[in-house]
Amino acid sequence: MLIGIARPMEPPHPIPDVDMAQIGMAAENAGFSWISYGHHTVRPLDEPVKGPHKFGVPLFQDQMVGFARTTAVTSTLEVGGMCVVPMHHPVTLAKMVGSIDHYSNGRLILGIGVGGASQQEIEASGGRWKRRWDYTREAVEIMKGLWTQERFEYDGEFFKIPPVLCRPSPARKPHPPLLLGGFSDQVLKRAAEWGDGWFPAYIGEELEHGPQRVVDGRRKIEEFANDVHREDKRFEIAAILVGNITRDIVRRFEDAGADRVAIMLPIITTAEEGRQAVEKIAEEILV
Repeated sequence: MLIGIARPMEPPHPIPDVDMAQIGMAAENAGFSWISYGHHTVRPLDEPVKGPHKFGVPLFQDQMVGFARTTAVTSTLEVGGMCVVPMHHPVTLAKMVGSIDHYSNGRLILGIGVGGASQQEIEASGGRWKRRWDYTREAVEIMKGLWTQERFEYDGEFFKIPPVLCRPSPARKPHPPLLLGGFSDQVLKRAAEWGDGWFPAYIGEELEHGPQRVVDGRRKIEEFANDVHREDKRFEIAAILVGNITRDIVRRFEDAGADRVAIMLPIITTAEEGRQAVEKIAEEILV
């Protein structure tokens, strides 16, 4: 199982977000395999705050810029995280993902999410709140086509694309793994039908039940995959662990069949604090 580091869930305003490229260098030097961080654009100021956030939408650096910076200053570290697809146009997202994966020699894992904490953030970023899963389904179809076909065109409900070619292609074939985020059976069904795996997060008390949920989640994905004749597909499970994480907890997720986990950093205010936190986790978790 691959063990990584995840960025803090929400650096509270006005503390600036720490450049995760610097944290990525520390993580690679400490022996971690990957780093995960999420995707947000703007913080609505007049919308009620919803969980899991406490201060509002996190003021993260741009996710794709962060991925590109991190892979540019590391040599083996993989990058990944939940991307709120309705806040991107799929052609632009396909171009960014393909470029980062190409020039990093296949070190990108793309989480597929639709957001749930802020309707205003999604709509301010150009997405459709009520139809966000339908939008995302079309977006994934378009990205796969752009990554893999020499001549791609699309006629859908949300997007109409004339014959085009998009390059560079991702280094990983046919494309970077697409892991769907969420916990519902409907998410697991979507992962089985058109994804490559599942990307859950476990916080606080959820940690106790997380390993069994990984077992149950994989079983359900495989059952749904059989229904659509993808029974030969190997689905990847990547879990984010939040809280007081011990070596025993990590081992339990490994025994449950998780392919990778990322341990969330505490709130950090500087790159030096981040480096120290990374090294402390490495001493406690990595063998």
